Amino acid sequence: MNFSVRVSIIRWTASSAVFIGLCAAAGAQTFKYVPFVPADAAQTVPTAISSRGDVAGYYFDIKSVQHGFFRSASGAIFSMDPPASHGTIVTGIDPQGLISGYYLDKAGSYHGFVRRSAGSFISFDAASNATNTLALATNSTGNIVGLFLDAQDAEHGFLRAPDGTVTPLDVPGSTGTVAVSISDAGQITGNYTDSNGVQHGFLRGPKGLFRPFDPAGSVLTLPAAINLSGQIVGSYFDTSNLQHGFLRDADGTTVSIDPPSATTTILTSVSLDGVAVGYYQTGSSEQHGFLRKADGTIVTCDPPGSTETSIVGINASRIVLGSENSHGGIFRGFVFSDAP
Repeated sequence: MNFSVRVSIIRWTASSAVFIGLCAAAGAQTFKYVPFVPADAAQTVPTAISSRGDVAGYYFDIKSVQHGFFRSASGAIFSMDPPASHGTIVTGIDPQGLISGYYLDKAGSYHGFVRRSAGSFISFDAASNATNTLALATNSTGNIVGLFLDAQDAEHGFLRAPDGTVTPLDVPGSTGTVAVSISDAGQITGNYTDSNGVQHGFLRGPKGLFRPFDPAGSVLTLPAAINLSGQIVGSYFDTSNLQHGFLRDADGTTVSIDPPSATTTILTSVSLDGVAVGYYQTGSSEQHGFLRKADGTIVTCDPPGSTETSIVGINASRIVLGSENSHGGIFRGFVFSDAP
């Protein structure tokens, strides 16, 4: 199965300790890193953080089976799996505690799910002809976006409303569409494939109008997230097959973002006030998390001892979510505050 959007399979484990480390950059900052791991997790993968500071994600147990988890802003963690799940990926959480994602059934197909705060699960497929449904993101009002595959293995985006109504999303003329993020204003971003097999970014407005876009020099564009202001972040590949980060403002102005010494840059999220986050690699294959402030300042952030850091989310209060490897291939989640 070849999905345009891939879930990063990162690995990890646990600790209740608090680490304090110095982030290297212009205007160095000291952050208090709070690591976490679900009970019984062999590796942990956080994916989303709500405006309240609640975290969602998934973990691998000792048999390499994936399970979803929820971590409250106070630090309490519990696991979750829809009934009949043979592997669970949690990708979204809203301020009311609604959790979404997708799971694998015993036949090897994926289905979307919603878990209500009271604990009940709703399984869904994005269309009657969907062979796989992947819920990839949610906004604060419970709208969910993602992709599904039809019987011909073609990709289609979808929007699922809180009442369960599903709207397929296809960029006109595309051979495949993937919706990866939805803002609280109802704007959706993602990527589509044209008739030549090239992937481009798109913005879909609340009224359904699609607007394609590509950063200058891009031969493949992969948006990752959109905020309430309409800013979009993601990454693109240039003609030399080098991957760069980008930030696109609401007026269409786009800037390329690469920390110093970066050979690969991936932006994953953007706060309400324009702080972009992500991770980058260097020529020595090291991986570092970073923040890109609204004024353009880049701050590299690695918990002490981490040899591989990823930052995957930031909320409106500038609580930052990530993962780090400081235990020889065992990954842990962490949060810290970048609030002024």
